[in-house]
Amino acid sequence: MQSSPAPLSEPATPTPTPRLSQPTPTLLPPTPTPTSTPVQTPTPGPTVAPDLALEFTRVRPNQFLGGIAARYGVSVEDIARFSDIADPNFVSIGQALVIPHRTTRYTPEQLLLPDSELVYGPAYLGFDTAAFVSAAGGYLSTFSMPAPGGGRWNGAEVVEHVAARYSVGPRVLLALIEARSGWVTDPDPQGRARDYPVGHTRGASGLLNQLEWAADELNRGFYGWRDRGETAIRFRDGVVARGNPVLNAGTVAVQRVLAADTNWKDRDAEIAAFREAYERLFGDAFAYDVGPVLPAGTTQPEMQLPFPPREWWFLTSGPHGGWGSGSGWAALDFVPATAVPGTCDVADAWAVAVAPGLVARNDRGELLIDLDGDGDIRTGWVLQYLHISDRVPVGTAVEAGDPVGRPSCEGGMAESAHLHIARRYNGLWVAAAGPVPFVLGGWQAWGRFEYEGGLRKEDAVPREACDCRDYKRNGVFWWGPE
Repeated sequence: MQSSPAPLSEPATPTPTPRLSQPTPTLLPPTPTPTSTPVQTPTPGPTVAPDLALEFTRVRPNQFLGGIAARYGVSVEDIARFSDIADPNFVSIGQALVIPHRTTRYTPEQLLLPDSELVYGPAYLGFDTAAFVSAAGGYLSTFSMPAPGGGRWNGAEVVEHVAARYSVGPRVLLALIEARSGWVTDPDPQGRARDYPVGHTRGASGLLNQLEWAADELNRGFYGWRDRGETAIRFRDGVVARGNPVLNAGTVAVQRVLAADTNWKDRDAEIAAFREAYERLFGDAFAYDVGPVLPAGTTQPEMQLPFPPREWWFLTSGPHGGWGSGSGWAALDFVPATAVPGTCDVADAWAVAVAPGLVARNDRGELLIDLDGDGDIRTGWVLQYLHISDRVPVGTAVEAGDPVGRPSCEGGMAESAHLHIARRYNGLWVAAAGPVPFVLGGWQAWGRFEYEGGLRKEDAVPREACDCRDYKRNGVFWWGPE
């Protein structure tokens, strides 16, 4: 077994407002009958005490633990215990915190949709967003806006763009739009409904802004419940409730996005409005259920490191959101040693395919490689490469080790050039440190809080993610396939 060489020179270690009015709904053309057999497969809630509503936050500049505890109405000792803080007198900016609210207030227990309906996965095979929006005949069918990369998008294209990027089911997005503004069936929505199609009046107006916020919140509810034990749901009036323990992640996701613009006393009416809109547009949500989003026994295909042999790269971020802070903590960040620190200069080094596959998507810094080769990002294992320039085109078949692009700041938000790599399976953002861990060249991801953690490998010194370039702490090197 060859050991990593010492580098020639090592750098120094850096020390809402009420619900929007809408018209009487109109009936849509019949929705095609789903092909799957209706089977309800709700997943159990997190194994968190039934009187605990856990909420996640981070320490911001000029904050201290006592002030944070007072703001949330909990004790310093409880925050320290749930957040694994040894000394409450010393917390750093960015420190991840778990806020434990004690409450007997539960959200409603009615299931709204299966988990497979929330993610942009196999449940959506055969669903044509454009055809559905056109047939519905509402304002969404005539809407258009400038596309970020040039040209124009129509309403259905905006919905599809958000669905693909966040991996959130378009039927859920359409039902949310219809419940909050009527855009799907009403040809002329009035007032705030026209500017805030998902009713989030405390956020930016416009269809794209509203849908991106909603998709991120849906993901936050879904993955917070499914992967992270985040059981708190905060309502617009400040009330914090615990997600009902009998709920599945898909239902909690909808409850969370609705709660952000709903007072606690109006919760039942808002949930009923969403359910009515969904069933009027699409029928029974559970008729589309295709089973568990990550079936028992699922394993990751063999994957190498995402850079060529005999190069030093640094692990700068542990498990974090695949797209947006709300999504599953599926991603890891790497930066090549040759990249100019602190800049967005495109790196000279190339990121490479970690496994054989087919390039299925290439869009403004993002590359999706489909490992089952069918070119559909909704099925099987899919790898996301983000902040990549000089990307290979859609339809390219790649082998492990083939160059796919160069780290940059392109796509999403980035302060310096790096590679962000994540996994999806059947549309699910697969947690890098979860039950099916991200393993690259034998290095396995670990971490409890977002961006923290690192990589472990048998017979090797563990690597810890940090915003630094320390060969011994977060440097990763390999000699090539054995």
